[in-house]
Amino acid sequence: MKKNNILLALLALLVLSPFSAQARQPEEQKTSENPRVLMIPGTGDSQVLLRKLAQLYAKNRPGIPVEIPESIGSGGGIRSVITGKNEIARVARPLTEKENAQGLKSRIFAQAPVVFAVNPGVTGVETLSPEQIIGIYSGRIPQWDALDAALSGVGKIYVMNREEGDSSRTVLERLIPGFKEIAVPAGATVYSTPEAVQTLMASPNTIGYLPMPAVVGTGLKMLQVQGVAPSAANVRQKKYQMVIPFALVWKDTLTPRAQDFLDFLSSPAAKKLMLDNGAIPVE
Repeated sequence: MKKNNILLALLALLVLSPFSAQARQPEEQKTSENPRVLMIPGTGDSQVLLRKLAQLYAKNRPGIPVEIPESIGSGGGIRSVITGKNEIARVARPLTEKENAQGLKSRIFAQAPVVFAVNPGVTGVETLSPEQIIGIYSGRIPQWDALDAALSGVGKIYVMNREEGDSSRTVLERLIPGFKEIAVPAGATVYSTPEAVQTLMASPNTIGYLPMPAVVGTGLKMLQVQGVAPSAANVRQKKYQMVIPFALVWKDTLTPRAQDFLDFLSSPAAKKLMLDNGAIPVE
């Protein structure tokens, strides 16, 4: 009886195995189709801009879809290239020595001003001095009317900060004297640029800093620093120096589709789109 049960079990496996293989087939086919899409993971800093560039690219190259997924950070994008999960990734900082030792290549396609932005409900503030920025982020200036008596009805300043190592924060720490020395920054910390935009939009009286291309078109108000606007002209003339690089990184020789997208970023149409969205294309 026991032998008969074993034989029946083996027979069942033989009969069911073709159906099991057939059940797995769609998933395997889906996996084999994935390489048709050029996936570019990485930083949230250039996420909005690259999505717009990918849409423009698709108008002329409908057979080569480019997808810009949600942020996993510059480091996450770099790891995806090193491990071979993705061919190319987006970053917003220079590569480290350790990353360069992995044989990575990179190309900066644009510079993006790091801007201080406020919730649309904050009116009457046009520019901040470095001393005022330090006062706000250290908590020594807790009220908007401390900047200007005309802001007496606005109330408390709510501060949005970024995590240590963030590209924008690193630039501010390098270029604004005293910013790096703030031991306990005021306010809350957010961990991606898309989250920073959402926080500023949803939180009255809030100030934060982030790359300009993420702000364009949102309704958030961008402030000048020491009376200098984050314009393309001021960046090029080095009057506004708080900028981060937007780059793509890869390891091995690029496939034709990836190389084509990289070349597209140097086209007149792509450069115009960058300028229209607050980024300065690199010649």
